Amino acid sequence: MSLLDKVEQFVINACSENHSDISHHQKTVYWIKKLKPEAEEALLIAGMSHDIERAFNGDWKAGSSDPAKLKKHQELSADEIEKFLEKEQAPKELIEKAINLILHHEEGGTEDQNILCDADCLAYFEEKSIKKAAKARAGGKSEEYRKKLDYLFNRIHSLEARQIAQPLYDASKKELRS
Repeated sequence: MSLLDKVEQFVINACSENHSDISHHQKTVYWIKKLKPEAEEALLIAGMSHDIERAFNGDWKAGSSDPAKLKKHQELSADEIEKFLEKEQAPKELIEKAINLILHHEEGGTEDQNILCDADCLAYFEEKSIKKAAKARAGGKSEEYRKKLDYLFNRIHSLEARQIAQPLYDASKKELRS
């Protein structure tokens, strides 16, 4: 079993034990592979585990874009996967790369951090944005959710990822107005 397979199994187990959703992690890896077919193992591991802390701590940040909460979320996820990778005796360089990516997955920075951020956003738009828009509209929180959609869309770095996200972004905003 490859290290990536072991990480995926770890994430699946953690999510199922704590009633957390695995699909976002898997969709993030899917989008990484679409955006960068030659992605290194560290980037794929970071994609699979970037939100792992939610499996242990729940969604305590509840979609917040508060920089302090985002930083804590990234650090908690990095800590969880670092412990797992060390237990698996992964190469130190790979661990450091994966941790560095996870620590910056919310805003990006380097090329690979940007790809992880873009893939994370694409996974969100693909899976949740329209459903959450309908829920926000029904709950009288359209304006609040529109700000979140704008924030997520504006986080996307690459033109390719923006073009993929655009129809989902537009459909979500339309749902808020329905």
